[in-house]
Amino acid sequence: MRSVTVAFSTFQESVRQPVFYTLLVLGAVLLGFSYAMPTFTLGSEEVKFVRDIGLGTYTLCVLLLGIFSAANLITTEIDNKTAMTVMSKPLRRYEFVIGKFLGIAFSMAFLAFLIAAVFIAVTVAKVAGGDIVWRGADYEAIWPEISVLFPGLILGFFETLVLTALSVALSTRLPMILNVSISFGLFIIASISGPLVDYLKQQESAALPIARVFYYILPNFQSNTETYSAIGLGRAVPWELVAITVVYSVLYIGASMGAAVLLFEDRELG
Repeated sequence: MRSVTVAFSTFQESVRQPVFYTLLVLGAVLLGFSYAMPTFTLGSEEVKFVRDIGLGTYTLCVLLLGIFSAANLITTEIDNKTAMTVMSKPLRRYEFVIGKFLGIAFSMAFLAFLIAAVFIAVTVAKVAGGDIVWRGADYEAIWPEISVLFPGLILGFFETLVLTALSVALSTRLPMILNVSISFGLFIIASISGPLVDYLKQQESAALPIARVFYYILPNFQSNTETYSAIGLGRAVPWELVAITVVYSVLYIGASMGAAVLLFEDRELG
């Protein structure tokens, strides 16, 4: 219950940050740009362009909110000794860490919902040829183009949750700038670790053992990247794959939060 109280307070703090509204506006502008920008192709290729830009915008905006909130809200409370004041109340350290993560996750879910709504509306408009009035659109034909987006939206959200959980763990020990830098580095590695290992294996590189260590320890979202490409082409993604990735993400989040709790337990707050 005390973690829920911390979570609600953190959620309020997060959505009041200028970065929340900045990312919401940025996401809406980029999605509007994907619709309005003329392309050199017609029909399905224009819809593919909207889907590609939309999924990238959605994932990036939610990820930015998660990382900056984790690096700012938690690190600032520790540096300003606010955390020490909170700890003076009947609140255990693990409740503080878990509550902070949950509050950030709630704000990420709120932003994800808003951007996803704009994304779907823009996709409907593009599929309908710009005519989304009730009498002019063939909604039976539009639904298949929209339904392929949902696996990508779910996978993108859980990918950002995993990286945010890692950022929360880092925030218990590292300053904001270093935390953000490492978190984005992890995001890049999580996206390319699979192809990188394959490439180094082909080249018989001496760096292959190190790359394999990162491949097995750090989150691996290469399957997400391939899924986004399939969604851009309008291909249906098996829900079994989505379920497996969600379970993997939940387990990784649990491990990251366990590490965050351990790192925070003996952190000097005074």
